[in-house]
Order: sequence, then C-alpha cells, then structure tokens
Amino acid sequence: MSQSFGFVKRLALTAVASLALVAQAGAVTIQHFKGTSEFDGTPKRVVVLGNGSLDVLDRIGVKPVGAPHSLLPEYLADYKQTTGNTGSVGEPDFEAIFTLKPDVIIAENRMLRVYDDLNQIAPTVMFYVDNGQYWQDAQKNWRMLGKLFDKQDEVEALIAETQQQLDDVSSKVAKEKLNALMLMNNGSNVAMFNKGSRFSIVFDDFGFAESTSKNVAPIEGAHGNLISFEYVADAQPEVIFILDREQAIGRSVGKAQELFNNPLVNSTPAAKNNKVVYIDPNAWYISGGGVTATQTMISDIDKALN
Repeated sequence: MSQSFGFVKRLALTAVASLALVAQAGAVTIQHFKGTSEFDGTPKRVVVLGNGSLDVLDRIGVKPVGAPHSLLPEYLADYKQTTGNTGSVGEPDFEAIFTLKPDVIIAENRMLRVYDDLNQIAPTVMFYVDNGQYWQDAQKNWRMLGKLFDKQDEVEALIAETQQQLDDVSSKVAKEKLNALMLMNNGSNVAMFNKGSRFSIVFDDFGFAESTSKNVAPIEGAHGNLISFEYVADAQPEVIFILDREQAIGRSVGKAQELFNNPLVNSTPAAKNNKVVYIDPNAWYISGGGVTATQTMISDIDKALN
C-alpha cells in the first residue's frame, strides 16, 4: 500500500512539475517605456486606452474587450459596438476598466500620468511615442504587441510594408530637395513644429529641410513654437503641412482652411505651387503610432510631391 501511495505521490509531483514547465514556457516578458511586465501567457482580455494601439491590434487580428469610444477614426468605428467604453483618449474610466477584468491594459502617451493607477488594476504596458522618434518608437511598439500576442510574423510584415512606403516617399523628397513648415492651428493661434518635436517625422524621417524665418522670431510654447503669418511669409516655405487641431478634437471642421487662406500665406512658394497640404488630423494628432495612421501620414506627405 505504501509503495502504491509513493508511486501516486511521485506521479502527482511529476505532473505538477510538467505543468509548471509548460506555464514557464508560455511566459512572456515585455519591455516597454515604463519598464518590464510579466505575463504567464498570451493575454485574453485586452483593454486598450488609445487609438494607436487599437489600430495595431486591429491589423494583427487581436480583438480587445475595452477601448475608448471617442474620436475613433472611421476604420476603427466598429469597436464602439464590440468593446466596452473605457473613457476618452485623455481621461480613462477606471471603474469601467476594472469591470472589464483585463489581463492586460495597453496605455498610450496621454495616460502616462496615471500609469501606476492603471497598473494596480492589471499589468499595464506603455505604447509610447517620444518626441523626435516617431518611426523608431512605432516599430518598437508594434514589435512589443507582436511579442505579447504571439503575432511577430504579422508585425514584421506590417513594418516591412510601411518601411517601403516611407522609403518611397523619402526618396522623392531627396530628389526634389524641398524645405517645409509643419504647422498646427489651435483656434486662431498657429504653432510651428521642427526637428526633435512631436511631428519631427516630417524632417527626421522624410527628409524635408526646415524652412525658417530670418527676420521674425517664434515664441516658444508647450505645444510647438507660436508664430505669426508674417513668420510664414518671411520663411518662404516650398511646402506647408497644416494640422487642424480643432478638427482633430471634434471642435470644428474647416476653420484651418479659412485661417490660412490669406495674402501672407498665399505669397509663399508652397501656396503658389499648390503644396499647402491639410494633413489628416486624426492620424497625426489622435491615432498616431498605429499602422493605418502611419500609412495615412505617409500618404499625406506624398500629396506634396505630386
């Protein structure tokens, strides 16, 4: 009887050890902007708190249980019907997130200040894009999600596809040797973004030269440097990219076109040569870092080259 019991005990211990090895084999360690997060396996219940990460999950076939329902672009609008609403892209609904019982929370730049609070609900990874490092960080984020959800092959295919699109446009920029202004209107204020800024992909990745004024000084601001239309006229840019922030946040549509249709802007080579481009505000300002958003950004840049 004791020998039989000993055999059963050894068999049970072997089974437990085997299960532990299987669990260990399925464990995933994720490096992200806020550090390291450990997962026993592929998370099943996924909550995303921004459009960029939702965009990536959509492209690799991962369906979240929760997502923000405000300011969704058309290609992600169906998630209003298939996910629980986690709040806005700027303010999470902690109670709703907790109720969804997530295995993982994917937070984005606007949620950095509440990361520790989110991490108390469930393991939270940061889908973060730093100023001046858009494409480098986008690739890191895509690969992070690819590893987390065992979708590495799908992610590498998307990176290769997007890199080719970016390279094709960059080669056109290099041939034309154009300088540019990257501008954003916020009400009647106009801000300029250059290298090292939130939208430095225009210069750092696509290769436009910076157009600057020698006679009119910008005013340093928290969201780009504030400039006047005299600055724009003096800089004489060959291309002007304009982001309508009010449209991006759903406040108004078409105000930027009215604001920039003035004699000072119209005196520039950009206006004279039809190279004033109103870029997709959601892709650049709200859903940045996503796959479809990034490819939309590339398409916007290409509009200045045709």
